[in-house]
Amino acid sequence: NATKTECRACLAKADMELTGHVNEDLLIAYFCGDLGEERSKKIERHIANCQRCKREFEINKMLFSGLIGMIKGAGGKPDAHALRQALRENLKENRIYYSIIQPPAFVPILLATSYHGLVNVILGDLSHFEFEEKLKNHFPKLWITESFDETEKIRWQFEAYFKRERSDFDCAIDDRLISSDFRKKVLFALQDIPYGHFVTYGELARRIGKPKASRAVGGALGANPLPIVLPCHRVVAGEGKLGGFTGGISLKIKLLDLEGANFSATARQMDLFNPFN
Repeated sequence: NATKTECRACLAKADMELTGHVNEDLLIAYFCGDLGEERSKKIERHIANCQRCKREFEINKMLFSGLIGMIKGAGGKPDAHALRQALRENLKENRIYYSIIQPPAFVPILLATSYHGLVNVILGDLSHFEFEEKLKNHFPKLWITESFDETEKIRWQFEAYFKRERSDFDCAIDDRLISSDFRKKVLFALQDIPYGHFVTYGELARRIGKPKASRAVGGALGANPLPIVLPCHRVVAGEGKLGGFTGGISLKIKLLDLEGANFSATARQMDLFNPFN
């Protein structure tokens, strides 16, 4: 039947993966009791010596324990098929997919998506390992998986942006890394700044109804988990100064140049001719 076929598929996958890292199918088979004692012990030995797999094992163990309780509480029987289905559904909510792009003449960029949308954009001249560690620090209890397929849509949009083929982004946003309502208000207001334009911190503060909150606005921009999509590079300091940027000043200048924004030496001119008016 379908269940036995699925179990055989998991076991076949297990034989392939035991020489490398454990994967989702293998862990599901382990927790559902499909592997048998010998294969289960191999998994346990591998996990004991592999920090990456140990972390993913602990995440699944926690989910598995909770799901058994949920199934029993609903009057169901926690058999292998029911657990597998429930675990797969639950993993969707507890997984982060990512991939890294390298735009010409720019630093590498990590793009991370969740079940709910784009959740993190990390800029920097970092190694693959350093990127992944930063992502794990943001999501210590979630399963982190590299996937070109799951990030394909946002990858394509970023690549088109850096080729000057598109000026905005069309994607759902998961705002869980934005820590307060004030920061959400500031960061989502950035979407109203047109491509190729920029405003001052003071103007942005006035636009969100907090004219005396320029410093707090700057703090919110500095904590932006979705740069470029929420374009904090389009906000500059007064008196003709650029202000800060999470990817560094040189990258901020390159992004403004990419968009054709002519940075003025006089901040007052920006306020007089700001694109919100």
